[in-house]
Amino acid sequence: MKFDRTFESHLTNEWRQQYVNYEEMKTLLRTAVENMPNRRDKSVYEEYCLNFQDEYFAKLNSELMRVNEFFDYKMAEARRKHATLKVKLLYMKSRTSGQVVGAVRGLPPLADQPRNLRKLDRAYAEFYFSLVLLKNYQQLNYTCFQKLSDKCNKYFPSPNGFRWVQRTLDGTSLYVDVVELRDMIIEVEDIFTQYITDGDRAKAMEKLRVPPLTQPISTDYVFTAGLFMGLFIVSSVVCAISAYILFVSTNQVFIFTRMFRGSFSLMLYGFSLVGNVYVWQSVGINHVLIFDLNPRHQTVSIKLLSTASFFGYACVLAMLLFIHHKEFGVKDPLYFPLIGLVLPLVILLNPVHVMNFPARMGILKCFGRVLAAPFCYVSFADFWLADQLGSLVQCTVDYYYLIRFYMRYSMDRENTFDFEPDVVIAVLRCLPAWFRLAQCVKRYCDSKIKPVSYLVNAFAYASTIIVVVISTIQMETSCKYNSIFANPWTWVYIVSSLVSTIYCTAWDLLQDYGLFKIWKGKRIFLRNRLIYPKRLS
Repeated sequence: MKFDRTFESHLTNEWRQQYVNYEEMKTLLRTAVENMPNRRDKSVYEEYCLNFQDEYFAKLNSELMRVNEFFDYKMAEARRKHATLKVKLLYMKSRTSGQVVGAVRGLPPLADQPRNLRKLDRAYAEFYFSLVLLKNYQQLNYTCFQKLSDKCNKYFPSPNGFRWVQRTLDGTSLYVDVVELRDMIIEVEDIFTQYITDGDRAKAMEKLRVPPLTQPISTDYVFTAGLFMGLFIVSSVVCAISAYILFVSTNQVFIFTRMFRGSFSLMLYGFSLVGNVYVWQSVGINHVLIFDLNPRHQTVSIKLLSTASFFGYACVLAMLLFIHHKEFGVKDPLYFPLIGLVLPLVILLNPVHVMNFPARMGILKCFGRVLAAPFCYVSFADFWLADQLGSLVQCTVDYYYLIRFYMRYSMDRENTFDFEPDVVIAVLRCLPAWFRLAQCVKRYCDSKIKPVSYLVNAFAYASTIIVVVISTIQMETSCKYNSIFANPWTWVYIVSSLVSTIYCTAWDLLQDYGLFKIWKGKRIFLRNRLIYPKRLS
């Protein structure tokens, strides 16, 4: 295997921008070789080689300085983390010894000891994983610099490359600190074996095990994603044509959209989530650290695509069965939309270890913390999920309409096909805003410095709740007036909506997105440091 492929398959996506620009250096070398003058003109040839070597090794020094700076930062971070974990372990063991003495003296035991041990177990496992990634980072970059130096010597023979490796590369912490990093990894293994697993090294290494960095994506996921994605695309084209014919020839547009709008929205959201994860991994955004995920069970975009395409194909198939129910001999097509309602719950709550089981269980745990927002610690993942519920509020409302429809349909009520709003709709629209409001207040109360930004953010969600309440009152009282603008609550609703919209939009653009902080130059209205490349900006 060529080193290019080895380098690409071994690198850590979250640190992609911190590696040596191997392809750029190879391109620079390849261009120099192509423009090399004829060797017969010795003086011109030698001058060209000397000038290029000066330029090449200056660029190589710049790359080495950047890579070494990041490695120094990570090593310093690892030293601090290692010292902190050892202090916590020593403190916990001292409390354990005190608990034994207290038991002899008749004192009550410490109730939180098992929970603290589990936290320390996970902390050491994550720290060990980060050390292995750092070691891999060191090895890859060091090998890259050696390869680039050798390639320069191959096309421009001189002792400069060998001297650069000995005097410059081997003098940096990228080479010097490798022994310390290796000893730190061994020490973590010994500590974990002795104190966490009570001397059982096999059990310790099983918990600390790091999956192979070159482990390919399972062909099962690739096959299922390709299969269901192909079926989804073909079915979508057929469904679009069939729906157009249905809408032209019959008057079932309203019923069709009401019955399938919720599942269609959720289907689009699933594919959008796949796109997000793919972009995060492509540009090196460390979403594993941001969302506090288990780095040993990462969910790559192809796994999510297999689930999203399966759900999308099932929803489109339900639409086709609804449209062409007569061809299939089905008398009552109104039960087909149930597929889009029941299938997401089956996928999410399925206890079988298929379809991203760790990710699904993580979502359920996170959802439980969202429901209990005022009473438990709020992490970034909880913030994110509550925001997603806000984006899916119309989808949630549509699913409620669908459930209410089937309840009325089963009782054969006259208002079965009336999709009018009620009090439950107002509650459903308020819930996501309430979750975020409670989370902001909880973060403010838990913080020692009491940042005002949490309360400012909380007001944005409070304004959303106020708008929903006023809108509900306006709809309930509209029947008392001859015109909608004769109702004073209409004007209150318009004003509150404008204030809430302007306030929330300003918060999103200025605080969440960090825009409009630069007012001149090439990055006008953007940030000082851009993560996404220009083609995605």
